[in-house]
Amino acid sequence: MKKSLSKLLCLLLVVCFALPLCVACNGGGETGEGETEAYETEIAAGSEFDPKIPAVDYQGYEFVFLSAEKQSDPYDSEYLVSEGETNDLILDAVFRRNVVLEDKYNITFGQVESTNAQADVRAQVMSGTTEFDAIRIRGAYLANLAREKLLYNLNDLEWVDMSKPYWDQNAKKDLSVGNALYFTNCDINTSMAYGIVFNKQLIEDYQLTSPYEYIANNNWTLDTYGQLVKSVSMDQNNDGFFNEEDRYGATFEHHNAMALLYSSGIRATTQDETGYPVLTLMGDKTVTAYEKIKEIFNDPSYAYCLTCSKMDPHGFIHRFAYARYLFTQDYYLFHVVPPTSIDEFADMEHEFGIVPLPKYDSAQDRYYSMMSNWTCMIGCPAVLKDPDRTGRILEDLNYYSSVIVTPEWFNTMLSRKYARDDESETNLQIIKDTAVYDMALYFDFGGIRTKILDIDPAKANISTNYAKLRKSIESDIEDTYNKFNAAAPTTPAS
Repeated sequence: MKKSLSKLLCLLLVVCFALPLCVACNGGGETGEGETEAYETEIAAGSEFDPKIPAVDYQGYEFVFLSAEKQSDPYDSEYLVSEGETNDLILDAVFRRNVVLEDKYNITFGQVESTNAQADVRAQVMSGTTEFDAIRIRGAYLANLAREKLLYNLNDLEWVDMSKPYWDQNAKKDLSVGNALYFTNCDINTSMAYGIVFNKQLIEDYQLTSPYEYIANNNWTLDTYGQLVKSVSMDQNNDGFFNEEDRYGATFEHHNAMALLYSSGIRATTQDETGYPVLTLMGDKTVTAYEKIKEIFNDPSYAYCLTCSKMDPHGFIHRFAYARYLFTQDYYLFHVVPPTSIDEFADMEHEFGIVPLPKYDSAQDRYYSMMSNWTCMIGCPAVLKDPDRTGRILEDLNYYSSVIVTPEWFNTMLSRKYARDDESETNLQIIKDTAVYDMALYFDFGGIRTKILDIDPAKANISTNYAKLRKSIESDIEDTYNKFNAAAPTTPAS
């Protein structure tokens, strides 16, 4: 593990932040003064959701996040700490946010980057003391730790108000087990659910109907998506085989089938009025939707399976990043990806668009966007040095994130810098607002994710697999619910 920000450095950053204020007051340069004024306006404007938490002097305490080291988990993202003003708009916003809290509470912020975060949380919590105050790692990993009673119930933190919009309301509802919430999403994060990027040039070249037109006519469905996927196929190198060097209607990963089930309005579990996760996966609609999805991806001449392939990453951090590069080179029409990855398409020569995952059919009343089990979320260790202090800082971090960081991230980086049309901006908001968090994805009850949902649909029979595992899934749900100190129903619904 390594500390990415020391106490001394953070104190220096506060000084560095104060200097531009002095310069501005003394008639400093045009750029610095403008930036300072904009920043002061940003803070002063605030929002109606300001928790107005009283300041406390914590005498230079270092509030530390535990996260995954980037090389050990490439799905982790930055934006917890920042060393100062840079050319990165988001890091600049993070710096400004953190300085506000450092000044208010007389604290600094630090980050421990771990090559095995789950093991480090286990070891430190079980020892009775931790060197970190909050955890930001994959949701599935946090679920493992929650099962082991190694996480703090966020609902028990003084000052934390989960009704505020900077705590993701979909996550609050979908990830609560009884009266307990052990990890969640919030404005400290920059995570988003899955969407689809598409190549506008290929739509034009193949004279296809644009997904934007389908959306405008309420006909962006599994069927129309499948038709488009099957319309693009080319053996570009003329070797008689389809491999990574050829053109496809879509890339495909096993979890894409799962994401399309969720976009069809299907969930593996749904909480009842007591917060008990009831099995809701199977039904006639599920079987029909799954067969449609299998049909879309079962022909290797128009859908390239990334999780089945041995594609060389060609120097990229993993083959999925290389596939996103190939998308920018017009190899694929569609690529399923969280919009937070669209910075990887910034240098694409041709235009791309962004759409939510398709509905099941036109009668479906809304879109649903699956939040992956690999999405990084926020939790706290069960052993907290000072729960009152942790609650104050987390609540204010979220509030000031909503005022300073989120607008920069969503409106500037996503909607303006990378998204290149009005439709994409609208669709980004749809994806954000329709996020679905299913506990079954994170806790993998009885193997419901790893043995039913997140496998190659070409080789799977969802009904057969479900029938084999149903009893163990129900048993695991009941056991998990009971472990979270809530009384499970005598006979769980299914």
